[in-house]
Amino acid sequence: MGKYRNKVDLLVDYFKDSECPVENRKMGIEVEHFILDSQFLKATTYNEEDGVEELLNALVERGWDPRMEEGHVVGLEGKSARVALEPGGQLELSILPQDSIEDLRDIYLNFVKEVVAILDGWGKVLFCLGYQPVSRIDEISMVPKERYDYMHDYFGDRGKYAYNMMKSTGAIHVNLDYFDEGDYVKKNLVANVLSPLVYTVLGNSPYFEGEVSEREGLRRLIWENCDSDRCGHPSELFVDGFGYENYANYLLNTPPMVYKKGGELVYSEDKLLKEILLEELDPTREELEYLLTTVFPDVRTKDHLEIRMGDSLPYPYSFAYLCFWKGLLYSETNLNDLYERFKNITAEQFRDRKRRLGERGVKAGWGSDSVFSAYRDLLGLAERGLEPGEREYLRPLKVLAEKEITPRQKTLRSLSERRSVALAWCNLNEIIEREG
Repeated sequence: MGKYRNKVDLLVDYFKDSECPVENRKMGIEVEHFILDSQFLKATTYNEEDGVEELLNALVERGWDPRMEEGHVVGLEGKSARVALEPGGQLELSILPQDSIEDLRDIYLNFVKEVVAILDGWGKVLFCLGYQPVSRIDEISMVPKERYDYMHDYFGDRGKYAYNMMKSTGAIHVNLDYFDEGDYVKKNLVANVLSPLVYTVLGNSPYFEGEVSEREGLRRLIWENCDSDRCGHPSELFVDGFGYENYANYLLNTPPMVYKKGGELVYSEDKLLKEILLEELDPTREELEYLLTTVFPDVRTKDHLEIRMGDSLPYPYSFAYLCFWKGLLYSETNLNDLYERFKNITAEQFRDRKRRLGERGVKAGWGSDSVFSAYRDLLGLAERGLEPGEREYLRPLKVLAEKEITPRQKTLRSLSERRSVALAWCNLNEIIEREG
């Protein structure tokens, strides 16, 4: 038991070391994009002509530093951002933490303009959606990364949608600091409780495997049918004051699938992390941080909180989403209010909310309110929690909420049009052209 306690302390100490004073807190954002052909919106694969690897090489020529694996470019490093590839070639831009929304926006738009300038000449477009609009998973090849090969093998007998998650989903993640364990407890619980609502009202997945999707929260369904060991939320989330030690226990009793040791990846299959740490790995800080990325809950703890349930949204909706979370969780008044509302929710009550939202979508209730009424209330709280100069960023989401439509419904209202027309609002090539 003493040796296990040491491993708990190893993780708890890491989380404590990651605490950030309120006056120094920053924000980060990660947006996943699809690269599609402009005519039919089919997925662009890694190896094809004018494909994903060629795009990365073109960006290297423009000053980005390449990240290589077995002779292939699989990522990029920049001064204020990095680019990674998801298993199906989704292009993820991760912006390093910044002080202001404006700084994040400028970095993001500069990157998009750089990519769009290349893709325009290739007959390709950059899209933000929660799921591929046309291509099926058997038409999408895997990016040549050792980690993804191991994940592919591991998920072979797991949830029925694990490969859909890997190859065809697109997400937006918001990264926020925590300043002590009490603050962590509040932010983690509030974000988790709101997760089913966010999947529903902000779902941007109108198509599944080439056909119109009937579900509001498609990505939630996919994650729930990926791997129950590492998705959704920790089983002890609704114990009183779920904190650092609880999350450490969650990690230690989950198989990491793969871990780093001495610069090499090791495939661990079903072995639990506690067994690996007790028997064969005394992790460096880099190796420990890698282990934190091998679980995929809706709210993931690293040296910050990573809020992961959002479908990928196009600009400016993506930054409205960032401001939604900033206004709720970086306002002490809002955070305390929401924590008081949610702190007594039981696991059974939470599962019931998820079930009703999964079955009925926006027609389900949220507590004593309708889904959209609760959502508009949250947007109002978020607006009041933002600085005056930031509040206008929320407008795109407020407009949708007032009309009581989700991003998915925004597309499907134009279903009589060609798919490329119905989805034009998610096409960053067109958005950048309009923005000038």
